Amino acid sequence: MALVASVWISRNVAGPARSRVPFSGAVDLLAASVITFLATGWMAGFRASLPPLLAFLALSVLVRLTARNLSAPGSAWLTIDFAGVLIGWLWSCLFIRETALPPALEALALVSLTLGLVFIVARCLERVAREALLTHRRWREPNEAPEAGPGHFRPKVSIHLPCYAEPPEVVMETMNRLAALDYDNFEVLVCDNNTRDEALWRPLERHTRELNARAGREIFRFFHVSPLPGAKAGALNYLLRHMAKDAELVSVVDADYYSTPDFLKRLVPFFEDPQIAYVQTPHDYRDYADSAFLTSCYWEYMPNNKVDMVGVHEYGGAFTIGTMCLLRTRVLKCVGGWAEWCLTEDSEVSVRLRAAGYRGIYIGETFGRGLIPATYSDYKKQRFRWTAGPVQQLVRHWRLFLPTPWARPMPGWTKLLEVLRCIAPLQNLAALLSGLIVLGIVSAATLLGALRPIAVPDIVWTVMPLAIATQLVRVWQRYRLTGCDRIGAMIRGEIARASLSYVVLAAGLAGLSSKPLAWRRTPKFGEGDSLKAALASVRGETVLGAAGLALAGAMLVLHGRIGDTFGMLAALGLALIALRFLCAPYMAWLSFRDRRAGTGLVQDLTIPAVSRA
Repeated sequence: MALVASVWISRNVAGPARSRVPFSGAVDLLAASVITFLATGWMAGFRASLPPLLAFLALSVLVRLTARNLSAPGSAWLTIDFAGVLIGWLWSCLFIRETALPPALEALALVSLTLGLVFIVARCLERVAREALLTHRRWREPNEAPEAGPGHFRPKVSIHLPCYAEPPEVVMETMNRLAALDYDNFEVLVCDNNTRDEALWRPLERHTRELNARAGREIFRFFHVSPLPGAKAGALNYLLRHMAKDAELVSVVDADYYSTPDFLKRLVPFFEDPQIAYVQTPHDYRDYADSAFLTSCYWEYMPNNKVDMVGVHEYGGAFTIGTMCLLRTRVLKCVGGWAEWCLTEDSEVSVRLRAAGYRGIYIGETFGRGLIPATYSDYKKQRFRWTAGPVQQLVRHWRLFLPTPWARPMPGWTKLLEVLRCIAPLQNLAALLSGLIVLGIVSAATLLGALRPIAVPDIVWTVMPLAIATQLVRVWQRYRLTGCDRIGAMIRGEIARASLSYVVLAAGLAGLSSKPLAWRRTPKFGEGDSLKAALASVRGETVLGAAGLALAGAMLVLHGRIGDTFGMLAALGLALIALRFLCAPYMAWLSFRDRRAGTGLVQDLTIPAVSRA
């Protein structure tokens, strides 16, 4: 039923609150029944599957009636998701009991499994939010910006553009795009902090004067400050002190982001609601199509930016992500400005804004496009920041996420979603290590004769293809909702995602450190990347991948002694983990190859108009 529900969703859901065809559950239930009967034998399958099928129907109808914002296939999927967790836990408990483990080890396994169930249920709740785009038919929160008319709220906006050692031609074009905004009440403050080479910041100073002369008034102001501590957050705090006193809103635009003319005109009206403290739009990118490496990175970014974050916003967890956003000046200053201690000063400030009783909005429309890191090592540095920063936030602000009797309330599911987002890399690391430890203990005990070879039921070989097919359908649908319609591009996006496995785990641990972490900018030049340097940057992933393949080979060799099915499944799992790590050297090589061919470089500044898609 999980596979069929995924197909059902994929053919029904076209986007937020847009379904293609009405309820068609009867056909889907029939298809699921046929699959079950074929897998378990027609008569035996019918007798065995009828009770759970009726239970599923009853639960699905109950979910549909109580959660009217869900679509019919969405109700089916969420019912399956939670029922699957319960059934999986029960099956695992029975499997542990039947394995005849020593009493102490059996008790430890059952307790660990039950404790893990708490985190699994929490993850299911998080998926309810992250997959809202796939399962909802009604939306409480806005998911599109309105078309603003001439009478709309039009306060003064102070646009802050921080930069450090950026290509001047890129920043100047960013300034040109801001100068062309279809809005008549704004200023632009450009802050270059700590750039030593005058050839990089003097052209920006001159261009500021040229743009003001062209406009016939002062719109742009340029600041070169050195030394200035605090990296990007330090520059933003500096601009907060020098912005116009009458600017009610602050906008942050990164140095490489080319905005659309309607960026302010369509987003500012949200601030007519005094409870709205910030509005965020997605990260989006340009100049990637000619590079296989940059294309891989682009499609890795998009499902999170265009699907997950839209759903998180629906459940009150929208957060700021550093560029193409607007914030209410008074509230931003009241909560203390930007956090210079945090690698993700952008998302951190949204935690304090929500804790102060305000709300935020995340709009899935693109209003500006930036540059993707030109090398794989820079791509990894960027993801390290994005992963370690939320862990730092949790360590610093954990008291804010306590239940309401012990902490102020936050909108919607904010506390749950923030905690799960922050601990995700640590949870993945714990799951990986615990799985390897359990595998090692069980294998050693079996080889030493303390356990008999483990027999895994043959139904696993039927369930696995169905589970894989279900996951592939859902991944395909997520990419399709972002505008990706080529299977090759989807595969590249998944390879890029897998290649970041090691850096995500390492960044999660680094975020726990009490020592300050160095803030490393994402270079736009992409210089100095040789094949040797590219492969050296993924030495850790290469070693772990090779070790994983060696362990997988050992499991295959020993599978007759530890249990045929168990050994083969262990080998398959270890090989898949190893391949995830080995995606990193492939991406590093791909980056080097594209750069050597001259693709993915900052060259063309005649960028076409940015669409809203």
